[in-house]
Amino acid sequence: MMGERKEIISSGRIEPRSGVNDRVPYEHQKRAMECMDRINADAAFSTLVVLPTGGGKTYTAALWLLHNAIDRHKKILWMAHRQMLLDQAAEAFQKYAYTETIPHISGFRYRIISGSGGHGRTIDIRPDDDLLIVSKDSIGRNLSALDEWLAGEEELFLVVDEAHHSTAKTYRRVIDYVRSKVPHVKLIGLTATPFRTAEEEQGLLGKIYTDGVKNNAVVHNDAGITYQISLKELIGRRILAKPVFESYQTEEQYGQALGLEAWESIQHLDTLPEDVARQIADSALRNRLIVDTYREGQKKYGRTIVFAVNVDHAIALNALFRKEGIASDYVVSSIRDAVTGVTVSREDNERKLQAYRDGKLQVLINVNILTEGVDLPKTGTVFLARPTVSTILMTQMVGRALRGPAAGGTDTAYIVSFVDDWDEHIAWVNPESLFEGNNEFSDDVADRIQREIRMISLSKIEEFATMLDNSIDTTALEKVPFTQRIPVGMYAFSYLEENGMDLSCQVMVYDSTAEAYRQMMENLSALFLCTAAVGARTLLTIGWISA
Repeated sequence: MMGERKEIISSGRIEPRSGVNDRVPYEHQKRAMECMDRINADAAFSTLVVLPTGGGKTYTAALWLLHNAIDRHKKILWMAHRQMLLDQAAEAFQKYAYTETIPHISGFRYRIISGSGGHGRTIDIRPDDDLLIVSKDSIGRNLSALDEWLAGEEELFLVVDEAHHSTAKTYRRVIDYVRSKVPHVKLIGLTATPFRTAEEEQGLLGKIYTDGVKNNAVVHNDAGITYQISLKELIGRRILAKPVFESYQTEEQYGQALGLEAWESIQHLDTLPEDVARQIADSALRNRLIVDTYREGQKKYGRTIVFAVNVDHAIALNALFRKEGIASDYVVSSIRDAVTGVTVSREDNERKLQAYRDGKLQVLINVNILTEGVDLPKTGTVFLARPTVSTILMTQMVGRALRGPAAGGTDTAYIVSFVDDWDEHIAWVNPESLFEGNNEFSDDVADRIQREIRMISLSKIEEFATMLDNSIDTTALEKVPFTQRIPVGMYAFSYLEENGMDLSCQVMVYDSTAEAYRQMMENLSALFLCTAAVGARTLLTIGWISA
């Protein structure tokens, strides 16, 4: 165990921990649980709990469910689409199972089900399991595996983590199946993206989550939100730090000759091909940019976590930081790296983490180890020196710096990205996209405009630049009035494939197509219903960025 981190195993029995839980809920978390108490008076419900990134939605839900479900011998089916989310949920239930929370039971059984080698399979589900934490794909392919577990149950708590994904057909299939087996299903969706539940954007999501709490009263067939709080309010309460985004172009080119296998490895597994990872790790110019950026802004950045590509990269960066007189070190998840021969024990990692906590280290470089579960409250900055297509991983990396002063952190969180040039159209996650729809923390119009411009991918800029390139025959284009050649804006949208991968797209809109797109948006709800019937991919969110 490292710090507060628990080793997650696929199943077991959890007995109440003695003593007192030293993590006291914040006021917004207490309020969320009070609202959940209100709606829980109903025999069945379907609702959303909306907490922004860093707001502690997993902790809040697990603590409430331990007391209101586990302690009352009610079963829980917790569903998510990522292995990391499953482990995170299991850890929360284990970590906060204190006698003060579950005073009426001697213990409970849990089981994690997914396609991961470290998790169980649907065939392993036992009728006496109290808590099932499952990947939506594993359970979606074998719904009948739930039959014995659900037999005789009158009431069940069904939780969908990252609930904005629950419009996907696999989620809906599981929800419908459970409802066909259990008379009273209490469906709770957890999400950090309230903009996707805005009235004009509800679509199918609003049809799934129909119950909520308004003005302390339970309402049905309405917005479907029991509790929500804005990012701006949590920053105002100093629970979260105000995120400030910076990005630096490395001018390095990678992946120009990526094959289909490598492209799919990146897009669907978030794994860089070894040769590309080696290129990034060995890039002297890129590494120098990272170190120089910190050195020049050391006073404002303060204690900083650098997310590196691999062990080689961490070692190279650490050497450069130390050469500049910057107190740094690295932690890695592997015990021994086959290439470098570096051996790192858990004790070594913990010693370095404590040195960072104590202020003896200013920079901590890591590979696959500090995304969750380790308490590093004084981190004011994260350097994103590795790209990712995983929204979950990006959320966890950014989250390392989001703790505000009231939570022992800093006023400002600097999120610093190092952006490479990729010819292939890979949907790398932009950290600012995590706060899409939550940009109310910035009241400056100029800041908002700059932010929206940064959200535009290079491929879209290149698309427009190509149209103006003199080397291309633009005779037909020149007949169109100049003002009509310039984009009036763009639609940015993302959707979830059935394999659980988020994909992002951007579509330039010109004067000649604006009306057609407007009509499409007006009819989107009807289009959803039509496409859902034939199992098409489900659109999750669409945002308009004006020119």
